[in-house]
Amino acid sequence: MPPFAMLMMMMMMIVMKMTMTLPGCFAGEFTLTILHTNDVHAHYEEFNQFDQACDSSKGEKCFGGYARIVSKVKSLRKLNKNTLFLDGGDQYQGTPYFYKYGGNITSHFMNWAGYDVMALGNHEFDRGIAGLVSFLKAVNFNVVSANIDTSLEPDVTGLIKETVEWTFAGRKVGIIGYTTEDAPRISYPQPLTFRSVRRSVERLTETLQANATDIIIAVGHAGFTVDKQVANIPGVNVVIGGHSNTFLYTGTPPSSDIPADKYPVVVSQKFGGEALVVQCYYQGKYLCLLNVTFNDAGDVIRYDGSPILLDDSVEQDKATLEELKQWKQGLGDLMKTVVGRTLVKLDGNRMVCRTRECNLGNLITDAMAEEGRKFPSRTGANFTIAIYNSGGIRSSFDIGSITFADLISALPFNENFDRIYLKGKFLYDALRRSASTLDPCNKNDSKGHFLQFSGLRVKYNLNRPEVVRVVSAEVKDDNDQYQPLKQETVYRVMMGTFLIKGNEGFTAISDNILRRDHMDWSIVDVLADYLKAKSPIDQKVEGRIQFVGGSDVCKPRTSRATRARPTLLVLSLSFVATAFLGQQSSPSL
Repeated sequence: MPPFAMLMMMMMMIVMKMTMTLPGCFAGEFTLTILHTNDVHAHYEEFNQFDQACDSSKGEKCFGGYARIVSKVKSLRKLNKNTLFLDGGDQYQGTPYFYKYGGNITSHFMNWAGYDVMALGNHEFDRGIAGLVSFLKAVNFNVVSANIDTSLEPDVTGLIKETVEWTFAGRKVGIIGYTTEDAPRISYPQPLTFRSVRRSVERLTETLQANATDIIIAVGHAGFTVDKQVANIPGVNVVIGGHSNTFLYTGTPPSSDIPADKYPVVVSQKFGGEALVVQCYYQGKYLCLLNVTFNDAGDVIRYDGSPILLDDSVEQDKATLEELKQWKQGLGDLMKTVVGRTLVKLDGNRMVCRTRECNLGNLITDAMAEEGRKFPSRTGANFTIAIYNSGGIRSSFDIGSITFADLISALPFNENFDRIYLKGKFLYDALRRSASTLDPCNKNDSKGHFLQFSGLRVKYNLNRPEVVRVVSAEVKDDNDQYQPLKQETVYRVMMGTFLIKGNEGFTAISDNILRRDHMDWSIVDVLADYLKAKSPIDQKVEGRIQFVGGSDVCKPRTSRATRARPTLLVLSLSFVATAFLGQQSSPSL
């Protein structure tokens, strides 16, 4: 045999040997495009900066909506045939669309948009197993979660997959799903049980590797901290997350949203590998694009991409807008739906709710607190508090029937609320901030940061300096007994995302949250359900907020000098307030 032919044969044998011994080995690089969303929460229509229906004719800036998602996905799919469109869960819940149509509209528009794989979020269980099964049977894409045990619920068995595989250009891409272990505590998945996310993903990663899978993607709904833990598992290449609504961005962001970290976050694994971690904020305000290039061994060698702001610069898909019209028409009937009846006027007047206790504020926070009690707490704290800023209350309910439209009018921001855990000393700071700008002589200058609450009883003296206006604060335990607010005790608090973020000067809250359960309850939906269950309503003003020393009565001062407070007095009163809390302190739960 000629030497040249011999050499060629030897080279071919070497290549064949490499192919047999390294199943994932291919010549050249491979680039996969991943488009992803998470925590869309039924935002099918575009919305403005206040998360309300957007009206561009009034000069409002509009964001999101499925018509923009579909438009952008269509254009990006054309750029790379090796594209996956993934969702990190919580498509359910958040707007009147879901309240009216449930999972039917979710499955319809996710099918319409062309999703490939979805991880189950905790809110996908909000309507129980029946509400989940109908959704799972209607979708034409894969729904994944590796840590859900469905053995006790045969109706679900086979509808949720642990993993799915895709093949692009000869490369096997395995996708593993996971769902927050907190689901039984914040939704209604019973009798399903939830295993460890980490151990479940580790198990499936080993299985996929044994089956010669080249690339492994984990898509899940458990929060950014867990996402990074999953990324530490050897063999995992990319993690697509959700649940914590984390905004990631590299460089100058295109909006006022503040990034928590770079996009993507690179996690260095124990044995030398690297994995990419991403999330895509929430409500479909962005569509996220991640291009990942892999080498022959399936390692990440390059990446680029970023969240794409879905603003007015992104054309809306006309067919999707037409498709949405028929669903929108049905909302007209919902708005006329009577959800409850009241025997008294429920006062939401801004001059009332922003300066003192109002019965509508009591109703709203009682509904929030009751929703929180339905789910077991993570701590032994036997207190349930709900707090809502009065700036979110925009109208009253007259005696008689209450419609869904009335709810939207009174609570137009329809923000979501979560359960957080705070020490008493930081609750005290929040209560102090609440009354810090109250002026009985100028009630027209009321502020939206004045708090309405359930489970608390507070006395203020407005004749004192701002920092020591809280005379006393008590918290109601689950036996309806009031106890002194204690400095080191941990309390569970239902609170809207607006306050959780520290807006209106409530950084004592945002900076000191010990734990946050991402419940993502819609305040309008929760209030609607509460009214249905409790009507007729006879909500009263109960003395939750009291003013002492005549401080709620205008007492004009003759000069600026008489209004001034000596610095020594301020310091002394501050010392008294600190001592007051300290005397009531108890070990943290």
